Amino acid sequence: MDRVSTGVAGVDAMLHGGLIPRRPYVVSGPTGSGKTIFAMHFIATGLARGEPCLMVVLDEPPNEVKANVAAFGWNLDRLKILDATPDIKAHKRQRSVIDVGTTLEVRDMEDVGDIRQSSQIRALEVSVHGVQKMLKQEYFQRLERTKERYTRIVVDSLTALKMFSMQGEDSRIMIQSFLRFLSELESTCIVVSERLHPGVLETEFFLARGEIRLHKWLDGNVIRRAASVEKFRGSSFDDRIRPMKISDAGVTVDPEGSVTFLGRRTAQVGEQFLEQRVVEEVSAVIDRVYRSLEEAHKLRVNVADVENVLSRAMLHLHRRNYQKALKAALHAQNLYAQRMEEHKKGHGLPPPPPLPPPPPPTGGKP
Repeated sequence: MDRVSTGVAGVDAMLHGGLIPRRPYVVSGPTGSGKTIFAMHFIATGLARGEPCLMVVLDEPPNEVKANVAAFGWNLDRLKILDATPDIKAHKRQRSVIDVGTTLEVRDMEDVGDIRQSSQIRALEVSVHGVQKMLKQEYFQRLERTKERYTRIVVDSLTALKMFSMQGEDSRIMIQSFLRFLSELESTCIVVSERLHPGVLETEFFLARGEIRLHKWLDGNVIRRAASVEKFRGSSFDDRIRPMKISDAGVTVDPEGSVTFLGRRTAQVGEQFLEQRVVEEVSAVIDRVYRSLEEAHKLRVNVADVENVLSRAMLHLHRRNYQKALKAALHAQNLYAQRMEEHKKGHGLPPPPPLPPPPPPTGGKP
């Protein structure tokens, strides 16, 4: 299988060759863990290979992104960048702050100057819908002009939208729509995000085809960093935490190294551990059905009802109603089998093999 390099050799080794192309992935981690630098490795590697690349910036204006990565020596002039940073008016006005507005424009990184002044441009509200619309417009305009698709896309970051632009349960639906939109573009996408609520399975982490998590902790008076692959659909991978460093060369990961957490107690098997095991078991069922839906779409089988039930299962999982989530996930699995059997019978084909059973429980109910 062809693979797409992340730009970080150690992570490519952990992924057993790199990312599976034309899928969306999440890079997560706390503030200062190296998420943006990792994403820029991914972009710089694509540009060096002559690939069309697009970056959507929501956290920092393009001039700051350009300045922050200058030390690494990457040539980003050909990078197309969509400026969707929120309006400074949304924050407390300081005398030293320049009103930069929100431009929602796409331009080359080489055209980005030292400071972005756009006080005459009417500020726009940044939303998932607005960013998706602009991204779609730029993607297909390029395809029409050059007959080339963007092969690599970075969104940095979805956290900004979750914190400042989206409130309530509609945010989950909008993110779900956005991730599906990225999947349909057939570009390899990296979405930078943070886990705002550690106890909740947030939408982008579930829908993304894989998650690379960057870790950061204080060991005595030294900051340590590490990287791990939390999930990677469609491939085996190294699931161990590997040491990571940030230097003048960017991010480097030792795929053979080991990480020790000195002074930390071993986690006790209690309610939190058991809850995590239940989440993993429910997620395994949902994940298995989602992978099977790809085959149904290829055969043009109508599985809209299966997708609706899966959405309910995800909603229950998000709300930590694990019994309802499991019931809905198993119902979706049975519905899928029924739809495929009906399709096979309608075309005079033998029924499909059953989906593998869910893994046996590894702990009691939380």
